[in-house]
Amino acid sequence: MRKYVLTLIFASVFFCLPAQAEEFLLKDGTKITGTLTGVSGGNLQIKTAYGDISVPRAQIISITFTENQPKTSEPAASSGAVRPVMESLHDGKYINQSGGFTVTLPADWKLAPDVLGSAPSLVAALASADETRLFLVTPENFVGTADTYRVLVETQIKTNFTDYQELEQNDVTIDGRKGLRMVSVGTKKSSGTQFKFLIFIVPYEGRVMRLTFLTLVPFFNDALPVFEKIAASYQTLPK
Repeated sequence: MRKYVLTLIFASVFFCLPAQAEEFLLKDGTKITGTLTGVSGGNLQIKTAYGDISVPRAQIISITFTENQPKTSEPAASSGAVRPVMESLHDGKYINQSGGFTVTLPADWKLAPDVLGSAPSLVAALASADETRLFLVTPENFVGTADTYRVLVETQIKTNFTDYQELEQNDVTIDGRKGLRMVSVGTKKSSGTQFKFLIFIVPYEGRVMRLTFLTLVPFFNDALPVFEKIAASYQTLPK
C-alpha cells in the first residue's frame, strides 16, 4: 500500500514547479504570452513583451506552464540520479543549506531523493516513514503579493486536477513573515485519485517559499496536526 501511495504522490509533484505563467488561453481563442504580476478584483494583470495588460479572469480558459510540459520519456525515479542539494536529517532535525532553512520533523521521517530528483525546482522533499505523507519546499523568485502567487498555484493545480476545491484560506505567520495558508482538494486526472493539499506561501524580498504538504484524502485529517507542526517549525538559517 505505501509504495502505491508514494507512486501516486510522486506522479503529482509537478504542481510544485515554479508557477511562472507562460501562455494564457482566452475564450475567444486568443493566446497571450506573459507573466501574471497581480490580481485586481476580477482582472489579472499580465506583463507581456508589449507592456502590461489587464484581462478579466472569467475570460481565461487555461494557463499553460512550460515547466509542466513533458521533458522526456525517461522517468526520473528509475534513473537513480540525485540532485546536488546540501541537506542533512538527524533525529528529526532537518537542515537545508541549499534553501537556507531548517525544520523539525517527526523522528521517523526520511529524505525522499527520488521525488526531489523528479522536479528541478524542488529544494527539499521529505516523506513519512510509511511513505503516505509528503513535504515539499519550492523556492521561487517572485515580486508580487502572496495572494497573486496563490492564484498561480491554484491555476497550476487545476491544470492537472479535476474537481478542484479550495476549502480554506487563512492568513498565517511563518518564520516571522505574514503569509497565506491554503487547504485544497483535487482529483488527479491521470489516475482518478483524490489528493488533499496544505500549502503555505511565505513571501520574502523578491522571492517566495512554498511549503507543500500532501497526502491521499482519507489520510489528511490524521496528517494535518503533523503538517501544521512542521510548518510552524520552519526557520530561515542565519547568514
